[in-house]
Amino acid sequence: MHIHLAYGSGQVPVDVPDNWINGRCYRPRTMEPMQDIRAGLDAALAELPDNLALSALAQDKTRALIALDSTAPELLETLLPLIVEALETQAGIPPGKLTLLFSNPPWGTPMPPGKLVGKLPSRLRMKAAALVHDPRDSAHCAEPPGYAGQLPLRVNKAYMEAPLRIILGGVRPDMFLGFTGGRAVVLPGLAGEEALSALTSFNSIASRNTRAGNFRDNPFHLAGMEALHAAGCDLLVSAVLNASGDIHTITAGDPRQSHVAAMSAAREAMVVKVKEPMDIVVTSGGGAPLDGTLWDLVHTLGMVLPVLKKGGTIIAAAALEKGIGPPQFEELLSGNDSIRTTLRQISLADQRGPAHWVAQKLLNILEEHEVILYNTNVDEDLLWRTGLTPVRDINEAILGAMESHGQRCKIVALPDGPLGIGELLTRGGSGERNPRLPIRA
Repeated sequence: MHIHLAYGSGQVPVDVPDNWINGRCYRPRTMEPMQDIRAGLDAALAELPDNLALSALAQDKTRALIALDSTAPELLETLLPLIVEALETQAGIPPGKLTLLFSNPPWGTPMPPGKLVGKLPSRLRMKAAALVHDPRDSAHCAEPPGYAGQLPLRVNKAYMEAPLRIILGGVRPDMFLGFTGGRAVVLPGLAGEEALSALTSFNSIASRNTRAGNFRDNPFHLAGMEALHAAGCDLLVSAVLNASGDIHTITAGDPRQSHVAAMSAAREAMVVKVKEPMDIVVTSGGGAPLDGTLWDLVHTLGMVLPVLKKGGTIIAAAALEKGIGPPQFEELLSGNDSIRTTLRQISLADQRGPAHWVAQKLLNILEEHEVILYNTNVDEDLLWRTGLTPVRDINEAILGAMESHGQRCKIVALPDGPLGIGELLTRGGSGERNPRLPIRA
């Protein structure tokens, strides 16, 4: 089996001897960009039932609010102006009567408010009111009326008090949410910090269902759906995005149903189905810019995990040209002698943030699986301290892993890494068997 793995701006050739195994290479479909975004939005809005048409939703309403997914700034120049135009022409609500509210999720590196607002098209900056949610500002958050869920949920007041509420979200895999967009614009995007702390509990992150590309029984997804139902939303518009940030599919409609449809469309394009659990999975970090740090690679490891046997081995190629990741993340991974010690430190931390969550996710994987990393840029001693097994020759690493698992070991290549979602065909596997099954709210 001869394949090439994306590695930084280049590739790494891999040769697995076929006489050892019945090895196969699985690749996802290419997510082609939508050629006519206006036509795509028009088609999605035209399919809405009469009660969800913009004209019906805006009846007797003079103002509207659009909650924006700040993890998908690509949509601000492409899809947002078309939605604003549709509100004006179909519902009679001009930009001057519109509030644009940016979500503010707790992971990644949120853009400063001024930079976010600066990404809006100039016409909208001049005419529409623009706000950026602050989860630390309790005065601007309130509990949704009648909410009886388990989380201490408080949501942005401007959102809840708006007479007409629309959510615009970008849908792509996320290592915790399963997929971004939709309900995630409300939770965590528009929620108070108490809800964020409860949502990112040690047990929720440790769940095997908490992984990129999975929303069935994902605790983050279920909590988000509950929050979306409690906070309310009149119309949800979702754009499925490919790895380059281009729009692949647009859905619109009932907030819960349309978002599940968007996530299902993303999965349909990205899923690679493997017939049985494997001893070894060979993969990549996706090449630049997707494999810049070990932090980025954790996303990929979660996506291939469902096709791996317990105790199986992941062999990945990732350039890590920007190193391990944020300083606190590197310190957590390299500062202790054992996985168990580091996990205990994370579980007892008074203030847990993104560095703790991503470090925990990696360590949870390393508790059950060896991760062998082909890399030529990061010091090997540092990689050893993070719990990985660094190698300089990926072909020798594959042969060594095959010898370790035995002559009849099962090996598969998922060379596209974060561009594909691993899923088992066998019943009882950890992957989703049917993404269109009803999702409880």
